Amino acid sequence: MNTHRHNRVALVTGASRGIGAATALALARRGFHTVLAVRDPAGAVPVLTQIEAEGGTAWAVALDVRDGGSVRAAMDECLRREGSLDALVNNAGNIEPIGLLGDTDEQAWLANHDVNLHGPYRTIRAALPALLSSPAAVIVNLSSGAAHATREGWSAYCSGKAGLAMLTRCVAHEYPAIACYGFQPGFVDTAMQASIRASGINDISRMPRSNLAPAERPAEYIAWLCDARPADLGGQDLSINDAALQARLREATP
Repeated sequence: MNTHRHNRVALVTGASRGIGAATALALARRGFHTVLAVRDPAGAVPVLTQIEAEGGTAWAVALDVRDGGSVRAAMDECLRREGSLDALVNNAGNIEPIGLLGDTDEQAWLANHDVNLHGPYRTIRAALPALLSSPAAVIVNLSSGAAHATREGWSAYCSGKAGLAMLTRCVAHEYPAIACYGFQPGFVDTAMQASIRASGINDISRMPRSNLAPAERPAEYIAWLCDARPADLGGQDLSINDAALQARLREATP
């Protein structure tokens, strides 16, 4: 396993599959001790096994971003075991409910924000004391193009991600010592995309699966942001499709 700087600790929510799992592996390859924060730690075993097989260090902790007590307990456990926290990746997300606003269930709509917006608020708030003590603190919030462009049937997801983009800006403004970024991963072959295809609503649901990128592609960008902490990009909602960002990652990759 190729490592860069050592002894930094990263916590990734929703890290048992998809972009979260790929990000945990990419961070471990850059020398981070990686904490996989998931609702069911048993589901993270395959990712942990792969990280450890490559010589990395990782472990899983139970964390439900919808529950403030769960979030605080997970952060306490992270600090008890690692003594510090340097990077937080807010990856856990939810696309449901998909449907025209008037057809959606009120509780399901509100529950979307409890994951996509309130969840990152809870994890950031709980992680702040540790991050402010780190000399290389960084937060990456998984954003979406849906934060900036409406999609039929996605009112909950679009508005939640738009709120998250503003939360990223607020954190960067209030805590300049912490490098904070939003990151739009593009169209990735994940379980969320399977739900989108099953809905049959809007043009994204009709996108062929062959057009979707592997989770490893956005994971490389997220890990680079955590590693390099580029000061000029702080507070921005970055897109994987931005040519200048693509060039920077190519230049930074040996």
